[in-house]
Amino acid sequence: MDAHSNARYLIVLAVLATPFYLNDFASIYVADWGWWLAIDYVAVKLFPLAVIAWLITSRRMTLGDFGLVSQPAVAFLATFLLAALAGTLIDQNAYTLLAGLPGYAALGGMPEIRSDAWNRFDLSIGLLFVGILEELVFRAYTCTVIRRYTSSPAAIVGISAIAFGLIHWSLGLNSVLITAAIGAVFMAFYLRTRSVPALALAHFAVNFIDFAGVVPKAIFKLV
Repeated sequence: MDAHSNARYLIVLAVLATPFYLNDFASIYVADWGWWLAIDYVAVKLFPLAVIAWLITSRRMTLGDFGLVSQPAVAFLATFLLAALAGTLIDQNAYTLLAGLPGYAALGGMPEIRSDAWNRFDLSIGLLFVGILEELVFRAYTCTVIRRYTSSPAAIVGISAIAFGLIHWSLGLNSVLITAAIGAVFMAFYLRTRSVPALALAHFAVNFIDFAGVVPKAIFKLV
């Protein structure tokens, strides 16, 4: 692996990941839900999706670089169920466990969507895109890039978890730590499977349970 090729992979990762870090400024400064959605969908859904599609169709990257490989049906279902359960248990209990931890409070948040149609769309299609894009970028491709420098599972899990946690920086320290923990668990699954689809679906399930109010959260409360 030559230095030029490594630099190219790093540049692509920076291009794909940077919008996720910048997008949190919208949560701090944009109060209008319509503008917030427009920024969110362009910056961290349509843009990275277009870049990934171009990289693959132009053969600059492979499907495998983004974890777009299939799993046997049983393995797919097991990965989805276990990752979704583990992520949801962390998400629904860790905030209570970390409640007294010093840090910083949320700097902003998503404005309330005042359209029922857009709200339903964002809680379904929008959250599905979140799961897909964040897994493609912060699990599969981040793993691809890190593995060009080290094959250590601990390094891959640790570095990727920090990178993933920090895209939630505007939501406060607890959110950063908790999403980093979920990211570490998901990366451990990815290192085992090297496949993104089941993890993307599990990521959607974790978010849907947290935001949609359809599945009772009390089912997953342990503390």
